[in-house]
Amino acid sequence: MNCNKIISKDNEDIFSDRPNSTRWSLGDEAPCGQRVYMRPCQSEESSTFGEGSHPLASVCRSDHEMVFVVEDDAAQRESIAETVQNLGFPVTAFANADKILAVLPQYTTGCILLDIRLPGQDGVAVQERINRSSAALPIIFVSGTQDVVTVVHCMKAGAFDFLQKPIGAIALRSVINAAVGTSRRNHCRRQSEELAQSMIASLTPTELHVSRMISKGYPTKMIAAEMGRSENTVKIHRHRIFTKLKVNSAASVANITRHADEA
Repeated sequence: MNCNKIISKDNEDIFSDRPNSTRWSLGDEAPCGQRVYMRPCQSEESSTFGEGSHPLASVCRSDHEMVFVVEDDAAQRESIAETVQNLGFPVTAFANADKILAVLPQYTTGCILLDIRLPGQDGVAVQERINRSSAALPIIFVSGTQDVVTVVHCMKAGAFDFLQKPIGAIALRSVINAAVGTSRRNHCRRQSEELAQSMIASLTPTELHVSRMISKGYPTKMIAAEMGRSENTVKIHRHRIFTKLKVNSAASVANITRHADEA
């Protein structure tokens, strides 16, 4: 990247040659509609995916994704697992919830299909244990009875959805897609916030002060006057800010600063 071509006009890119690494930094809205920053779905290559396919497009998939099926009935467990596989998601099936709590923290996206009436185990209690862990996967309860009180309790405790047996294939596919999509969106947003905060944290106190003024639309001359520094000194600060944040416009500085502040 050539960082030596600095131009003087504040309303133009600081680099005369746009570095490829900044192609994600120019906007802050993802194809799925949420505000994130420098995500793969915001790259030029993501245009190959059809409109509306995010967050189920492969570009949105995390490296640690799993759909867990916890069902004591072997036939139903195998049937649900087969549906998950046909949807293209990795799946792990258990007959009880003993093992799932140990492996959950390894995964960042996916979902959990949890039978609420497991032998010797209460699905509601399992949900509470999952909620206390560091797991972030949506829980879809599956039940053979429609206990309204239990359903309300589970939903208030954060359950993503509640399916009653026998589960229709269309309903099952729909809720799995929705839950995995939600987990991907949440994970993407967390990664974006962490990235923005780490990049802002890389600035020195002076650079941070200048970046705040750039974000408010202050031109170099006004920033120099406010700081009691020369315009050339401010331009050097601008150059370092743009390099550290991997951006090439004042608008992008404003975007990433706002994103870090709102995280």
